[in-house]
Amino acid sequence: MTRRGGQLPWNSGSRGLYDSPRRGGYGQLAVLGLIVLGVAALSWFLFTRACASDECTKAYCVSNKSVSPPEGYELVTRLFEYSEKSGAKAGPDLNLVIQLPLTKPTTDSSNLSFYRYIEDTGNWEPITAAVVDGQGKQASATLTETPQLMAVLRRNTPGGQLVAYLGHNNNLHPDSADKVTLVHTLDFAPAADGSVVGEPSAIKPGTSYDWYPTITANASTKGALAIVDGILVNAQSRSNHVQQVTRKVLDLNLKGIDIAYLDLNVNQRNSFTLFVSELAASLHAQNRRLTLTLPTPLKVADRIDEGAYDYAELGKSADLIKLTPYRDQGTYRLAMPEILAYLTASIPASKLVLTVTPYATEKGASGLSTLKVTDAMSIATKLAIRSESVQTSSNVDVYGINIDRTENLSGVRWVPEAASVAFTYKEPGGAGNRTIWIENVFSVAFKLEFASQFKLGGVAVEDASDNQFLGNIWPAIIPFASSGQTTLLQPNPEDLKPVWRASKGQLEDSGKGYTRWVTPAEPGMYTIFLQLSDGVARFENKAEVNVKAREARTPTSTGTPQAGATPIG
Repeated sequence: MTRRGGQLPWNSGSRGLYDSPRRGGYGQLAVLGLIVLGVAALSWFLFTRACASDECTKAYCVSNKSVSPPEGYELVTRLFEYSEKSGAKAGPDLNLVIQLPLTKPTTDSSNLSFYRYIEDTGNWEPITAAVVDGQGKQASATLTETPQLMAVLRRNTPGGQLVAYLGHNNNLHPDSADKVTLVHTLDFAPAADGSVVGEPSAIKPGTSYDWYPTITANASTKGALAIVDGILVNAQSRSNHVQQVTRKVLDLNLKGIDIAYLDLNVNQRNSFTLFVSELAASLHAQNRRLTLTLPTPLKVADRIDEGAYDYAELGKSADLIKLTPYRDQGTYRLAMPEILAYLTASIPASKLVLTVTPYATEKGASGLSTLKVTDAMSIATKLAIRSESVQTSSNVDVYGINIDRTENLSGVRWVPEAASVAFTYKEPGGAGNRTIWIENVFSVAFKLEFASQFKLGGVAVEDASDNQFLGNIWPAIIPFASSGQTTLLQPNPEDLKPVWRASKGQLEDSGKGYTRWVTPAEPGMYTIFLQLSDGVARFENKAEVNVKAREARTPTSTGTPQAGATPIG
């Protein structure tokens, strides 16, 4: 037998698997293909079995259920389902750290929260805020419960965050309750030993907002700044305060905390930055969030003055920065564009929140101050009669003391340069003038324009309580929060004119801040009313006037008539 080297058996003369000699080559290729497919199938089978043996053992595994986010939200992770095999059980002692991979990398944690999905109702409910890791790949949180289905959602409110500040145990304004995303209650203060004193407000986070209480220190509280100085004096005292704040957050099971250490000395700039950096790291390690309330920088001659606050560095640590209201309305529209351009050059705009206020602002020789709109309009509507005695059937001028244009006062008017309703009146004692700017839906809308222009992370309201003596600015804020757009309107000039009324007698309005009153023919007590509007609401003041009977004219004795004189009889 002759051996043919290198020839495979099925290439020999035997017909082999296929009888036809014409198809021998194709048949052999087909067999080879079947073998390859078989090996591949076996490999896939073994691989899938191996993967099946390595099942998800975490508390939450990717769910195969398909759900849609609620309107105004987007899913930033897949839907995850609770795994009984993990052994994690809900209870008061549960502190389950969850890390879910993001579908797209991001370092922006604004408006991110963990939500549970309720299959029975098809509703989503918030669980807690989400913290994004430094690489922007995972969102984490610490849970005290184990919802069946869960995901991380981002709220895509066009206007961004809507932050509400409240005094201790105050209630939210009814118009704001379902629009607010974050509530800060002014509950706590730092103590000299580095601890945190105060009690949390009796508030429960709603379905639409998170609650981060505020730790506050500023110049308005005696001794507060000295306490902060002592805390920031060295690394040891800073670290102690960081530990105390973190402990307070964990003890109260808060999702986050807000720090509002205002009016600091510029010498504390570096120390405060280090404190915030350390506190942010401590809170983030516990999947808690840190927000800051900082004073708006000042525009000086040739630069933006940050004072004690290194905004660029603070922006790297904090999850959100709210700028306190810029008070001087006379320079607001000139200064704020430059300030915001400066800040957004070094801080992501999505981290910055512009704060508006329902308070009026007064500026005089002693500086700037705030007051309720009712107090401001009470000043505007003061009235008086410049006469020692008022008699029946006489003409009497009644003046609006602080709107009298014959005294070179402005009256209540719209000031285009400030985009605000305002009036100017005399300082007590006549030493110059004071100006009051009224904050209302018109002026606030012009401020919201800046939040839209610079694509800021939202808007905050300095006092979002249901105090009826504050201006109701919510009709301007709510549409902005929903659409990200603002409607710019001015009040009707006719609405700003004074309206006079008398309980009896005729009035002739001069149009210059005073009216002429034709007094009644009968003596008695009468009332004069002055009503003014800020373009939104009307405010009224009154003066009681005692009208006396006209004195009878007594003939004047002329003595002995003189030549050429006419006696008066």
